[in-house]
Amino acid sequence: MRSDNRSWEAVKQLDKQIIETDCATVVCHCHQLPVSYDDVTVLVPRLHLSGEFSIVVHCGSGASGIVRLEKCAHRTDYVRTGNKGPTDLPPNGCVPGYDTADELTTAIDVDSLRNRLEEQGWNELYTSVDAGHYVCDFTFYTSLAEGETTYPARKLPAPQTLFVHVHPKADDVYSDTQLAELLRDIVRDLAQEGI
Repeated sequence: MRSDNRSWEAVKQLDKQIIETDCATVVCHCHQLPVSYDDVTVLVPRLHLSGEFSIVVHCGSGASGIVRLEKCAHRTDYVRTGNKGPTDLPPNGCVPGYDTADELTTAIDVDSLRNRLEEQGWNELYTSVDAGHYVCDFTFYTSLAEGETTYPARKLPAPQTLFVHVHPKADDVYSDTQLAELLRDIVRDLAQEGI
């Protein structure tokens, strides 16, 4: 039975899979996050504190017809409610709990990543600097902020963090299986590049 969460349909195919490269072995740990600011505020930091991650790839539903690799995330201007209803908004429309910049950028060279993936035949990929000021953007910011704050406090290098927006319809550009393979190729590429 299909869920109505297209991104989860792709991501869950990678759970506990091992992705090997010449440089590294990556074990995928996949978690479904509710589309709720309150849940993200609690669960994303908890996930980061549960391990030593070198690569973190978040995936969410985006626009039809394309897959977007997000470059940056925003701390402010969240006005659209999450799935829990009218009270599901962050305090003051901001990501709480971090003394970090209003915009955080991934350390991943997203343009180069896209180019390498296109060389592998993934032609419907775009880069973006606007993750949407909704729960996906909020999740990406929280994850990047965790990398900037809690990892150094634990004397660990920050993980390389990416957000991938996938198209919402199963009959769109890529199937769920193809999206899972794309995500696998993204993780493989990041591990191979030593990022």
